[in-house]
Amino acid sequence: MNIRSPDGKGLSRPYTPTRVTSTYFEIPIKIYEGGRLTRHIRDWKVGDNIEWRGSYNENIYWMDTKISHLLLVAGGTGIAPFIRIVEDVLKDEDTETRIRLVYCVRSAADVLFKDQLVEWARHWNVIIVICGVGVEDSLPILFERVDARLTEDVFQQQLEALTGGDLQEALVSVCGRVALEKDVVNFATRAALIPCLHSEFGSNMLQLSLIASII
Repeated sequence: MNIRSPDGKGLSRPYTPTRVTSTYFEIPIKIYEGGRLTRHIRDWKVGDNIEWRGSYNENIYWMDTKISHLLLVAGGTGIAPFIRIVEDVLKDEDTETRIRLVYCVRSAADVLFKDQLVEWARHWNVIIVICGVGVEDSLPILFERVDARLTEDVFQQQLEALTGGDLQEALVSVCGRVALEKDVVNFATRAALIPCLHSEFGSNMLQLSLIASII
């Protein structure tokens, strides 16, 4: 997205579409107090023209590979790239892919797309795990909870719960803050997963995919 502020300065941010059709697309935007774009976005009105570019590398390459277990690690707004991935899996009636989505947040109030996550959790092959220190009991009972930050031990526990130790047809993807992405890459590498870094949705929205390979 590109906009020009009243003082004439150009501002640009990458965002991830969660729905794309032949006639429209949906982009979730989180408003941050004090954010450089926030004060401009809040002034948008129906009928305003906003410049968008994209999409970039929108093909989801893992779908060409046989994946039986998919571990998704999201932090905050990093949940956005996974919306379409999970929806694609659930639309495929022939798939036997099991998904475990570990969503790292600071509080229950930070959980985005809560209604959609609840709907996913009703499927036999999707487990939603909310990970964070002091996560409140107000979360839906369909969600599993981990009252801790995502450490290597927690990562290993989630990987084991999903795969039962069989990594032959497993894939791990992460999207979030740089620190979270680096941690998951390191955790996965030490778990005998080979990291493969690629940009799925723009230069600053990196999805790190780690394809399982026993070393």
